Amino acid sequence: MRWRRGRRTADDRLDLEIRDHIERQVADYVATGMSEAEARKRVRLEFGGLDQAKEHCRDVRPHQWLSELIRDVRVGFRSLARERLFAAAVITILTVGIGATVAMFSVLNTVILRDLPYARPHELAAIRTHLLLQNQPDGSSIPNWLDWRTESKTFAGITFYFRTAASAVTFAGREAPQRGLKGVVGPDFFEVLGTAPLIGRTPSREEFDRHDRVVVLSEGLWQEQFDRSPDAIGRTLIVDGQPHTIVGVMPRTFQLPTNDTRFWHPISTSPLWDLSKASTLNRDGDILEVIGRLAPGRTLDEARAEMSLIASRLRAEYPANRFLDVRVLPLFDHLVGDRTRRTVWLGFAAVLALLAIACANVGGLLSVRATRRRQEFAVRAALGAGRARVVRQLLAESISLWATASAGGVALAYGLLRLLLAYGPRTIPRIEQLGLDATAVAGALLGGLVVVALCGTLPSMIATRRTSAAALATRDQSSPPKPRFHDLLVAAQIAGALVLLVGAVLFAESFVRAQGEDPGYIADDLMIVRIDLPQIEYRDAAAVVTFFREARERVAAIPGVTAVGGTMDFFMRRNGQQSITIQGREESPDAPRPRLTIEPITPGFFRASGTPIVAGREFDERDLEPGAPGVFVVSESLARRYWPGESPMGKHIVNGRQPRKNGTWDTIIGVVKDTRREGLDLTPILTAFAPASMRNMDLTIRASGDVEALIPAVRREIRAMAPAVPLNRIATVRSGLADRLAGRRFETQVLVLFAGIGLVLAAAGLYALLAYQVALRTRELGIRAALGADRRSIVTMVLTHGVRLALIGIGVGIIAAALAARGLQNLLYNTQALDASSYAASVAGVLLIAISAATIPARRAARIDPITALREG
Repeated sequence: MRWRRGRRTADDRLDLEIRDHIERQVADYVATGMSEAEARKRVRLEFGGLDQAKEHCRDVRPHQWLSELIRDVRVGFRSLARERLFAAAVITILTVGIGATVAMFSVLNTVILRDLPYARPHELAAIRTHLLLQNQPDGSSIPNWLDWRTESKTFAGITFYFRTAASAVTFAGREAPQRGLKGVVGPDFFEVLGTAPLIGRTPSREEFDRHDRVVVLSEGLWQEQFDRSPDAIGRTLIVDGQPHTIVGVMPRTFQLPTNDTRFWHPISTSPLWDLSKASTLNRDGDILEVIGRLAPGRTLDEARAEMSLIASRLRAEYPANRFLDVRVLPLFDHLVGDRTRRTVWLGFAAVLALLAIACANVGGLLSVRATRRRQEFAVRAALGAGRARVVRQLLAESISLWATASAGGVALAYGLLRLLLAYGPRTIPRIEQLGLDATAVAGALLGGLVVVALCGTLPSMIATRRTSAAALATRDQSSPPKPRFHDLLVAAQIAGALVLLVGAVLFAESFVRAQGEDPGYIADDLMIVRIDLPQIEYRDAAAVVTFFREARERVAAIPGVTAVGGTMDFFMRRNGQQSITIQGREESPDAPRPRLTIEPITPGFFRASGTPIVAGREFDERDLEPGAPGVFVVSESLARRYWPGESPMGKHIVNGRQPRKNGTWDTIIGVVKDTRREGLDLTPILTAFAPASMRNMDLTIRASGDVEALIPAVRREIRAMAPAVPLNRIATVRSGLADRLAGRRFETQVLVLFAGIGLVLAAAGLYALLAYQVALRTRELGIRAALGADRRSIVTMVLTHGVRLALIGIGVGIIAAALAARGLQNLLYNTQALDASSYAASVAGVLLIAISAATIPARRAARIDPITALREG
């Protein structure tokens, strides 16, 4: 209103100024001897009309274009208000397209495009040991790290963190002991990464060398335990019974080793850190993830060449390094991973396809509307409006639609991101940092503006090609130009929908096959309880054995519990780089070694987990007694690998690559079925099970009914034994299996959602086109009916056109889907990216939906009354 009052004031001043000018000119002519009437007549002839003069003055105002744009937008809103159904359809489609794009671009920007939150992140690199025989990456050892740090000249600093970050520790909470993940870091860890603490400082080199017990808190723990008070610096945190001095707090974005690391402490306080014994440490160990920062002016290629030379020297000098190489890659690539990168780019490509379908749909609707307004454009042209003026008005209407849809799209994107944060997979790096940011919103909205402007302008230019005389001479709209542009848009929508549907079917088939894999054990009615015994209280191995024996006995006595066992980690996360030596068998040191893991378990584990025993027996309590003979139970795949065609029972093996010096061997007493405890979509690891009780174990509990109902009783029994031991993870195995497939489930859900929306939009576009053409051809169809055409032939004619467009779109879509499938193969499980049945099902689905969408306008065409059509024509 203020703008309108200001505009009226300017116009009033302009009117007064022009009238004053006219009066002065009249007075000048009167002064020369003219009569007032003659003077006024001459001034009117010279000056022209008052309104024309005002319009000319307005045109030369510096900001007139803005006034005209605002006026056009206001007229556009009024025009759209008269066509509420059309406006609602376009706004809804644009809202979905913009909202999905903003949300997915936010994910892409957060996870992939945004730099790591460290100083000069392009200088950071991951330095990884590479196993030559297995051709796969691995962790590194302390002795190798020492040599790398000493000999490298291309790196300004090389540090590390423990890759075994999943080993939780107990620390003193406000009210009760808590369990959390710690980051065990090497010297200069924070300095190499270059992230400053929120408050305080990081451990100094002097503290590291003195083995001082100091910790740096995460921002989350600082807030929970100390309410973000600066007084936390200098206070004590009890970790596994040992006091540690708090020296600093790292920001929430600092997430190495994991995003839920609670605090960090130097490795110098660990028993593993004794550089005086570095020469005796295992060089082929895999406990470290090594990070380096490039020296000024150095490149990754130079670092790769240098580290390759160092690895060659170490292979020649140390037998343990004989089959070890070094790989150097950007730290970003190491932390994000190829699968995450492909998944996020796949989602973004899918949302772009959906946006293209939405834009094509909107373009078709705007084109249809522009075509129906041909006579309106002709009248405007006859009244003096140029083609550019008409197109500008339609562009203003498109901007009005975009502005409304953008507001809804941003709101939709916010809701989608909140859902993703609540229910999305936690395996995506930095997903907890997800949120709307200026870059994502501005980029998506700018792209939406460009697309909508084109969709609003191009159809208008096509629709206004006819001259005003031709348009005015046409009584109705029954003879428009052939809508090739409309047909092209509909075919493009169908092609895009087919590409999305093929992807959704492939990923759904992959997910179903992964979910249907036999885990090798009975997942139903099975629960795991994570127990991490504090090291300060359970240093003695006998005390650990006693604790877990009593825990199994107490839990087994709970009504409803049928079996109890224990394993170090039910859902194995180890890389399987352990080895065994077989008595009497000489293996070439050059022979490839398969992935193998030694799994410590307690008696009762196989019965509790429901893992079938193929041969022999499982462990019993006698196998845990001190001095008991060493025994193993092996998996079927391990037995086939080392004893093909024969029984491994009674064979003698030992853990490691060399036999024991005292000559003792362990005996294989059983064979069990292969289990997929790393994940249903992963190949089972060759496993040798050994009887042992570790400080950190998963108590495995089998129930006769609802296992979740036993949680309070289980918690009560463990608390009665050890009140200070936190029980932070109690979960059913079925939910754990679902978590292992969360990434595949997320990929499938995203593609199915986008494919469903794409199919709806494509069907709506086809329906709108055919309905529009039927409306335009009402007179023609009436004449056909009057001349004897039956309803079946009219229905067939309309359906044929719809099916023709669908087949064109399907042909293009198949080619596009086949080309896109090449990048999908590594993301699929037990499914071929060019699976013929998936393509056939997708084509059949699209064709069925297209026929359904075309049937409604076809039946409407068949019901046209010839007399009414001819009378209206």
